[in-house]
Amino acid sequence: MKWPWVIVAVIAALLVRIPAITSLPMDWDEAIYLEASNAVATAIHTGDWSVVFGASINPEHPGLVKVLYGFGISIHGESSGLIEQLATVRGISLLAGLATVGLAAWVHPVAGLVLATHTLHAKYSCEGYLDALPSFWMACAMVLAWKHRHSPDHRNMVLAATCWGAAIAGKWLHGLPGIVLLFCMVDWRVRVRVLLSAVFAAWLLDPTMWVDPFGRVVAMMSHHDAYAESLSVPSNIWTPWAFLAMGGPAQWHPEAFPFSLDGLWMVTGMVGMGYGTLKKDPWSRYVTAWFVCCLLFLMVWPTRWPQHTMVVLVPLSFGCALAAQAIFNFASRRFLPNG
Repeated sequence: MKWPWVIVAVIAALLVRIPAITSLPMDWDEAIYLEASNAVATAIHTGDWSVVFGASINPEHPGLVKVLYGFGISIHGESSGLIEQLATVRGISLLAGLATVGLAAWVHPVAGLVLATHTLHAKYSCEGYLDALPSFWMACAMVLAWKHRHSPDHRNMVLAATCWGAAIAGKWLHGLPGIVLLFCMVDWRVRVRVLLSAVFAAWLLDPTMWVDPFGRVVAMMSHHDAYAESLSVPSNIWTPWAFLAMGGPAQWHPEAFPFSLDGLWMVTGMVGMGYGTLKKDPWSRYVTAWFVCCLLFLMVWPTRWPQHTMVVLVPLSFGCALAAQAIFNFASRRFLPNG
């Protein structure tokens, strides 16, 4: 049965995240996203929806996650305080992170436990960033697409495409694995339908795209380019690897994360993906392509921040599961009694 393992992984994730969500100071980008979410909450109370459609605050990112945060904040009324607002957006992010852990555990118990104890995932699914929700939606899309790749019935493919579109509407970066998703489809006609459905879902779920989608896309790209050129923080193509290996949250917030296993999980995941790929296992190749596609983009994209590594943590956890499975199989063959 899978449910006991899902419950164990979610409990482990809570044990890691509850001390963090209650003790982490407000991170830099949290203030920006909180301001944008507050604008949505105000629009809900006043009926001035131009704020939602215009994306005047934090215009470089899509609007879906900020809209959901705004709806959450609006529940507290027009006079909610900073503590209530921060608790709301962090709570939504936490739920998304726990759901991702549960999904990973449903695929394999080891993957769930790895993601539950990964400090980068814990930090950015405890803070009001834009990454936890899109990461969950994209993971759902990838698992659904793989499960039904040989029998792509309409309902499951629409659901996978909608999840992919939601990830794009939350934060573009998290829609990147969809490239791998398309290539796992056997029939090119299914690929076309999934792609078109995902594009439509991304437009529908992001209110900032409704009025002028083409102009909005151009504006977001120009904002990203301008931001990348303005950066003074030194980084290079190996910076994403450093974020994955160093266990930064344990260094930045030792009161919340006394230690980190992130470096161990990185090595284990790489070994698992490499071994499975060499054995020509289709699932291993799918997970490896998912990981490599996203990591290569992180290496070449000039804006390199630790929260961006969230896009590779789910496939990395699956890589750890592949390594554990290979070790257990070897141990079983090696140590079972003869005769």
